[in-house]
Amino acid sequence: MTLRWIFVSVLAAVMIGCAPVGQYQNGSDNRDLEPITVRVSGFGTYEDASRDRSNTRKRLLARRASQLDAYRNLAERVYGTVIFGSSTVSDFVLSNDMFRTYVDSYIRGAKMVAVNEHSDGVFETVMELKLETEFRSCVAQVSDIQVQDLCPIPVPRDSDSTGDVQARSVDSLYYLD
Repeated sequence: MTLRWIFVSVLAAVMIGCAPVGQYQNGSDNRDLEPITVRVSGFGTYEDASRDRSNTRKRLLARRASQLDAYRNLAERVYGTVIFGSSTVSDFVLSNDMFRTYVDSYIRGAKMVAVNEHSDGVFETVMELKLETEFRSCVAQVSDIQVQDLCPIPVPRDSDSTGDVQARSVDSLYYLD
């Protein structure tokens, strides 16, 4: 009986000694985190670069395609991509392999950094998005499936000039300052 009381008192002392004292914080403080800037590129081109380059409508469509590709790449980088796939195997030989990707996101606060038309007829749009501390801490607390619904990207603060287009020292036909 005495041995049992000694064991219980030693166990209680060990548990009390391991208990945290004061205010315990899990992980780092959110104020210590810096915003992350995500930068992506999107590309678009003409159907026939030699013939369509002088057609203004097709140039604008190629430019728009590069912007939409940049938005899609940004959404994939921030929220991820759903991938569906199937493979058919016949006699231990792969006969068909098919993949589809699915992106459905809401992006706000994206900043267009540059829109360039290269000499080969390819438009490149560079976009960036600043992920603030609140977004990062929310992503760390919810499951991957719930991120898009529960963690919206906050509107940029300070004096971010959303929508400014600039391209310098690049291989392009025109640029905006």
